Amino acid sequence: MIIILTGAPGAGKGTQADLLADKLGFKKVSTGDALRRHIKEGTAVGKRAQSYMSEGKLVPDEVLLGILQSELESAQGKPVLLDGYPRNVAQAKALQEIVGPQGISGVFHLDLDKSLLVERISGRRTCINCGASYHLLTSPTKVEGFCDRCGSEVVQRPDDHEDKVRVRLEVYSKETSPILDFYKDLGLYHCIDGSQSTEKVYDSLAAQLRSLA
Repeated sequence: MIIILTGAPGAGKGTQADLLADKLGFKKVSTGDALRRHIKEGTAVGKRAQSYMSEGKLVPDEVLLGILQSELESAQGKPVLLDGYPRNVAQAKALQEIVGPQGISGVFHLDLDKSLLVERISGRRTCINCGASYHLLTSPTKVEGFCDRCGSEVVQRPDDHEDKVRVRLEVYSKETSPILDFYKDLGLYHCIDGSQSTEKVYDSLAAQLRSLA
């Protein structure tokens, strides 16, 4: 089984993917996480990706597709959850060629208003050492500017600044939203209210996933 979890930046895809992997045994495949590892390690592909991400742009398809193929090959029969991929119709079509017409079991869209997305993303902060995540409004650090876990500095990612966030959301609306119609035509689309609590979003996802089994 392969399912796709999609939604705009800040919709909570990563959080829900982690919960589904932990509780339902899915192998989480996140091209974003893999790219960030490369950026942190300073590899050639990481530097290339950083040049796009720092401007709020999407990373080129060929970079993401190569990472995705490697991750799918390593799944070893486990159900797979694609976190945030595909991000445009070209990627969706390329994915269909890789997995075949019966390869995707369902596409789950976490739907939120733009204003809430901007608030969520621009308030995020990340520890420069251990990677712990925080939010200025919903989960602030105990000591302003420093990580609760290791005491290192917490910072705002360059692409989380509000002006860059709005660019990312415009890119999403233009390039990613059309994939929803693509999967509706295939009868694979499911809409989830992403403005609910983390627990309620998970419950909605889990219930629909169990109905597919």
